[in-house]
Amino acid sequence: MPMKLYAHPGNYKTHKAMIAAKYVGLEVETPPAATAAEQTGKIPVLETPQGCIFSSAAIARYISRINRQVALYGQNLLEGGMIDSWIEFCTHELEVPLCTWVLPKMGVFEEVPEATACAKEDVKRALSVLNNHLLHNTYMVGHTITLADISVCCALVDGMKLVLDEEFRKPFGNVMRWFSLCTAQPEFASVLGTVALCGKGGAAPKKEAAPKKEAAPKKEAAPKKEAAPKKEAAPKKEAAPKKEAAKKEDKKDAKPAEDPEEARKKKLKKVWKEGGKRGVEIEGAADMGGLQFFCTAVDEPDGDLELLEKSMEAMNEKSDPTEEERKGGSGHIGKMIFSCGTEQLAVCAYVPEEKLGELNCKEWLEKALSLFSGTVTKEASKSVCMGCVKADPDKGVFPLKIREPMILEANNFLRARGLFPEDNGDSDDEMVFGDDDFPS
Repeated sequence: MPMKLYAHPGNYKTHKAMIAAKYVGLEVETPPAATAAEQTGKIPVLETPQGCIFSSAAIARYISRINRQVALYGQNLLEGGMIDSWIEFCTHELEVPLCTWVLPKMGVFEEVPEATACAKEDVKRALSVLNNHLLHNTYMVGHTITLADISVCCALVDGMKLVLDEEFRKPFGNVMRWFSLCTAQPEFASVLGTVALCGKGGAAPKKEAAPKKEAAPKKEAAPKKEAAPKKEAAPKKEAAPKKEAAKKEDKKDAKPAEDPEEARKKKLKKVWKEGGKRGVEIEGAADMGGLQFFCTAVDEPDGDLELLEKSMEAMNEKSDPTEEERKGGSGHIGKMIFSCGTEQLAVCAYVPEEKLGELNCKEWLEKALSLFSGTVTKEASKSVCMGCVKADPDKGVFPLKIREPMILEANNFLRARGLFPEDNGDSDDEMVFGDDDFPS
């Protein structure tokens, strides 16, 4: 008996569930969405023989777990966690700004230019993250299509059609290679059809202006040359004071430059917040995947070594379980964190005291930095070391470009010492595989 999915047929969130169903071999009917709305008060809803599931994310996850052999939710616990990570990234970092940019183009609501401008920058930032990840990966997670690929690809489709033109897409070659690979799969094509990419400059230029040639007969009015003396009545010198007055008014309206010390405090607050949040995430990932050492990137320090060290401190801060929003909590986990700036890639390595017998902090950092001739700039203690790689455009050394290879090098150093868990087809993870293993 086929399941019934009540949802808007053209919505990208519906497409996620339908593509997942194609992969797992699940027959899904799509009756009119109004029926479910009347019964449950909301859509999308997946009606199964055992009961109903609502929310597009929950439906896609449920369908993906139906056929374990297809492994849309990964081959083991670690891959399942990574898939969840990319789904969360897609929801918060990509879908939100894309909808802000795309929906006005679709006529859903009126465009707010300031919001669109911010959305474009946020989309560019998210695509940069994806592009760096896909530099060394064919798929988002593992070596086959997973729900992570389905989620991100479906989120991009409307943008690729309407706003992400050739010029905007140019820096993201890895993303475009991956996007073409996904949409070429029969399961994607059967739901999405052919995805026509947005052309140069977005919408085609309007040709309505051409008929202006009909205005040519106005030349009959040319004999009015007698009106030339009017120039005497428009002394240009009188207009100049108005411009000066306007400039003075602009200066009055201009906001005073922010105090550098105050700006630094605000920046530090953002760094500390990001570090605290990332610390909780690292603690959770380590507990689930058995990791004792972790490499990751942070955005807020912007390549500033001092701020990056503060970010590490925030990650290691003792977590208070009674707090509504937990922070830190990863002081027992070794970490190497990377932050890209315009002039350098800053790196901070940390090894807990109890693990110094297994791993030398400075040696670990030097190995990662050596890939692009970086230098150790500070050895705060045996547990904390700082370093950086200076940008060098002449040699093709750009912070964003070199970050992923350096993370890979740092992980390979851990692997060589048996400190990084390897995927093992005979591991117990393969035997423990159910909904409880993948908290939504």
